[in-house]
Amino acid sequence: MTKHLFSFVAAFVIGTVAALAVRSAWFDPHAGQSGHPMPADYAPMVNNTAAPAVDPHAGHRENTAPAPAATPVKEPASTPAPSADPHAGHGAMKTSATVNTVCAICGMDVDTSIKPAVYQGQLVGFGCRMCPPKFARDPERYGPAALANKVVEN
Repeated sequence: MTKHLFSFVAAFVIGTVAALAVRSAWFDPHAGQSGHPMPADYAPMVNNTAAPAVDPHAGHRENTAPAPAATPVKEPASTPAPSADPHAGHGAMKTSATVNTVCAICGMDVDTSIKPAVYQGQLVGFGCRMCPPKFARDPERYGPAALANKVVEN
C-alpha cells in the first residue's frame, strides 16, 4: 500500500510541475489587449511620450466680422481700432506658479497639469496624481518641505 501511495504522490507532483511549466510558457498576459481605447480618466504614473500641444482656442471662433448694419455708420477718426487680443472675452487664464519645482512627497518634478494645493498661502505642486491625497491627509508633514523645495525623508 505504501508503494502505491508513493507512486501516486510522485505522479501527481510530476504532472503538476509539467502542467505549470507548459502554462507559464504559453502565458501571454497582454494577449488581446492591443487596440483597446484608454479610458478618459486614465492617468499614467510616468509619461515618457511627448504630450501633444493643446490649443487653448480650439472650439472658439473670433468674431472678427460684425453683423452688417442697415445703414453704414462711419466711425470718427479718433476711435482706436478694435483690439486684436486673442484672449478678449475669455476668462482669466490661471498662470500662477507653484513655490516648489520638486514634489515633496515623491521627489519627481512638479507636473503642472495636476491641481496644486494651498499651504500657508502658497501654491504647492505635485509630481504625480498619487501625491495630492497624501498631502491632504498630512499637510504639516509635507508642507514645510514643499516650501523649501525639498523631499520629505521617510
